[in-house]
Amino acid sequence: MRLIHSLSLAAAFALAACGNNADEELTDEALSAEEVGAAMNDNGTMLQPGEYTTSMELVSFEMPTASSIDMEALQAAFEEGAANQASFCATEAMDRESLISAMTDNSCDITRITAEGNDLDLAMTCDAEDGPQGRITLAGTMEETSADLEMQFSQPIEGIGDADVTARISARRTGDCS
Repeated sequence: MRLIHSLSLAAAFALAACGNNADEELTDEALSAEEVGAAMNDNGTMLQPGEYTTSMELVSFEMPTASSIDMEALQAAFEEGAANQASFCATEAMDRESLISAMTDNSCDITRITAEGNDLDLAMTCDAEDGPQGRITLAGTMEETSADLEMQFSQPIEGIGDADVTARISARRTGDCS
């Protein structure tokens, strides 16, 4: 079961920029491939091709409209889903957008990106039938064989309301793609 979908299935279900409010500049308009490529090719580190194992840790789960009983059950379900590991294959042909979509097992369009060396800060809109939908932010580091990112998103949960979720995602290269 894939990483993000594990969270969504378990619950019925990336750090905003440090020191500024980057979401004020955020739009739901996708950047063109040229805009994403130009930002990444100049300064951003990409994962080497290969098989990667991803893990997730739930950092926070808030849902103002849920009762305490709902919250306990929903948080437990999200934590259970986060405990599942997943894997993906990074290929040389992948651009940043397809790499992030593979890592999060989602169909995403990058809407804001800043990459300098190993530091990565981006926002995207995603449309997974059984995973996070809408605006998601990711920030952290991406090196040649690993990534450590914090993801933030708001996930609608039918009959209860929106959950504000923060999770840490780690990806580690485990070998060549099979």
